[in-house]
Amino acid sequence: MKQHLWYRRTVAVVTALFVAAAGGVAVGAPASAASYPDRFTISGSGYGHGVGMSQYGAYELARQGKSGVGILKHYYTGSKAPYTSTPKRVRVQVHGPDPYSFSGYGDSGRNTWVTIRGGDWRVMKPGTGEVARGSGDVRMKVRIGTKGAVRVKVNGKVYKGDMMRIQWSGTTYWRPNGKKAVATIDGAHGSYRHGRLTVVNRKSTPNITNDVLLNTEYLYGIAEMPSSWGLNGGANALRAQAMTARSYAISKHTGKPACRCHLVDDVRDQYFSGWKKENEGSGGRYGAVWKKAVDATTRSASSARVLQVGGRSVAAHYFSSSGGRTANSEDVWSSVLSYERSVDDPYSLRAPGNSMASWTRTMTQQQARNLFGLNNVASITVTRTWSSGQVRTLTATQPNGRTATITGKADQMRAWVGRATTHGSMPAAWITGIRGS
Repeated sequence: MKQHLWYRRTVAVVTALFVAAAGGVAVGAPASAASYPDRFTISGSGYGHGVGMSQYGAYELARQGKSGVGILKHYYTGSKAPYTSTPKRVRVQVHGPDPYSFSGYGDSGRNTWVTIRGGDWRVMKPGTGEVARGSGDVRMKVRIGTKGAVRVKVNGKVYKGDMMRIQWSGTTYWRPNGKKAVATIDGAHGSYRHGRLTVVNRKSTPNITNDVLLNTEYLYGIAEMPSSWGLNGGANALRAQAMTARSYAISKHTGKPACRCHLVDDVRDQYFSGWKKENEGSGGRYGAVWKKAVDATTRSASSARVLQVGGRSVAAHYFSSSGGRTANSEDVWSSVLSYERSVDDPYSLRAPGNSMASWTRTMTQQQARNLFGLNNVASITVTRTWSSGQVRTLTATQPNGRTATITGKADQMRAWVGRATTHGSMPAAWITGIRGS
């Protein structure tokens, strides 16, 4: 979602100052070092942007007996989660240039390596068919040639085409009853037990997608909520997460021509680690808990429970935990989304294991001066909040009474204030107090 953010800083003189007529220079009594603190301690709560479902809140609601659908209805105003028809497959970009034009994301370079372990493999050229196959572990060099062709080098031979595919045994694409092999890609954060890899050229870089079944194989690999919660009363939170993740994926199914994909594999969409998530824990213990939650929301490869508003899948947002109330979408970003309204969320603060129920950050005197544009800062206070309780306006005061304010959307305030701390970031925009020392 495009975000229109702004930054406003206001300086006001609130004590009597003498202004020199010649230069308009404000003159006041000099402040001693003792009249302002060396640092400020910012206390706060929550983690994330605050829009949509609080994951720790969902965990606590599940522990209290709320169903997965009930959790979604609480956090997404006017929502339902019926069984409905869904697309069968989804293409997830797991290597390649960023299709969103986000700074710091994506891959570059003509080469990467694909490794297959634990079974059989083959290389396919669409329109031609199989061009190579083998058994046992193998490492393939994937390269974009100088004329733009995709080149796959395996066992000393090179196979090339405008598009190449790599398949392995134990998948729906090839030898489903065969050995369950796993693929990895150098530089990618996931591993891939399901689907196939499709390689095309984009910006002289191998653009690789993992083509998988949406309702099961894709969701099995979504690493957005701790699977262990399902062993501690949180199974319905996992189900809520599965339905939300499925709805998000469906809302993106129009695709991105730039990467020949529907989704990317990280927080630009949803964090997809494939087999790593599905197989997590000793012997895949935790992964099995997550799979069970996904399966509980699935009827078939083309029918499952989906979070809907007005009969349509939505790109529902979610985050870790709030400071006691979620946010209206427009208070954090810009768009007004009818289903992402501010709702009570005391559950986040009660959920076991929530290390962000309270936190602190430190801001030095110099950092405070730079943030507010004042000579010295004696105090900083929260003077306005959004309906969620997230900070909207901060006011700093000099020892002589002069003040300056910064104000903005909640997520921008989190970024501005966070950058001005010794930590360099702030978990959330729920600030509960600021104390000088």
